[in-house]
Amino acid sequence: MRRETARPSLRQLAEAAGVTVPTLRHYFGGRAEVMTAILEAYREAGGKRLEMLAFTEQPFEAAIREFAFSLLMAVQIPREVRLGDVFAVSIAEGLLDAQIGPAALTHIVDPAIDTLQARLRLHIARGEMIDTDTRPAALMLLSPLLLAILHQHHMGGAECNPADLPKVTEEICAAFIRAYKAPGAQAGVGAARAMSAGAPAAS
Repeated sequence: MRRETARPSLRQLAEAAGVTVPTLRHYFGGRAEVMTAILEAYREAGGKRLEMLAFTEQPFEAAIREFAFSLLMAVQIPREVRLGDVFAVSIAEGLLDAQIGPAALTHIVDPAIDTLQARLRLHIARGEMIDTDTRPAALMLLSPLLLAILHQHHMGGAECNPADLPKVTEEICAAFIRAYKAPGAQAGVGAARAMSAGAPAAS
């Protein structure tokens, strides 16, 4: 996940684990099975965090910004392996290997979508959001956020085509809120402004 090599081979994975290739093959099978086990381990490590994110007491507008800016902060926190690295590697592996694709969805991409869906269902139940299919709605918010993050941090966009990620995130949130806010729902203006005002700190 540190992205030190482009799609490490089974031999490189074995060396990183301090074992031999035959040992990896004995316990897991081929490279696809090893990568699947790695993705599953990351899913298990982040499970409690996802459970916490599935619930919010914030009103709709503030909650959308809370989720988006929390994601932005999480992928940028300096650490050996950032959340953005996990998404980047998972998506790349899933696109390039049909055997790994389902695992990348099951363990990395879909849990994020499912968590956001759970939050959106709360807002629908409270009458703050229009009654709609939460899966495409979740994709409408998560997809542009992830693309903007990967564009800047993992594909060289920060150098060749820089963007103000907090500003981009706020625009994505505002568009989502306009599309899905229930007519007549309370705006939660104070909370929304507070969240937006704190956005630059996420950069």
